[in-house]
Amino acid sequence: MLGAGLDAVLPSRCLACAVIVDTDNDGDTGPLDLCPVCREQLVMGPAPGLFVYAGPIVDIIQRAKYSRDLGSALGLARLFADGIGALPAHHVQGGHDGRLDPAVIGAVDVVTFVPAHWTRALSRGFDLPALLADGVAARLHRPWRQLLRAGRRDQRLATASSASDRARLVAGRFHVKGGGSLAGQRVLLVDDVHTTGATLGEATAVLTAAGADVVVVALAFTPPPSAPVDLP
Repeated sequence: MLGAGLDAVLPSRCLACAVIVDTDNDGDTGPLDLCPVCREQLVMGPAPGLFVYAGPIVDIIQRAKYSRDLGSALGLARLFADGIGALPAHHVQGGHDGRLDPAVIGAVDVVTFVPAHWTRALSRGFDLPALLADGVAARLHRPWRQLLRAGRRDQRLATASSASDRARLVAGRFHVKGGGSLAGQRVLLVDDVHTTGATLGEATAVLTAAGADVVVVALAFTPPPSAPVDLP
């Protein structure tokens, strides 16, 4: 009764366009945090991205990261966890379609994330990849741990003019938290957006050097300019 009363006063709204959404529909309608129109515009991404960075997903991510909108960040965490949970229904089991392999993701030992420098996370009020990792860990029934720390706060990678510049900016940024060995651990490494792969590549290299077997997944994948995405 209380939930119904709250829905009447503060109805659920689409994360992207803020239109009121019906959360009472028990059918297979996809993510209930999105209205049908915005949901239709989601495009499943090539590995390591769950979605293509286009359409409504761009607006929600930018609002979370640059407008410091915790509600949008938590909504993305739910959307991400729901998407990972639905992988067997939408992806080829062996991953032969170039997408994420649910069998590999489901076999990890621990979920972690690519961290922002603590000053950036503090100014924003949250670390979006940490929220994404927390949601996925709960969905997979796996432990969630911060395995990496960012040792310095660099300029934003968006200011880099090339992939080599981005790689140079992130080189040496991450360290294993506590400096211990991760030998024998299969780690799911989570990030928000995969663009050139520089950040995820550096984080993966650090975890691998510590002995971990790393599986990478990002909320969104940015297609190259030569491969524009046509939204539905």
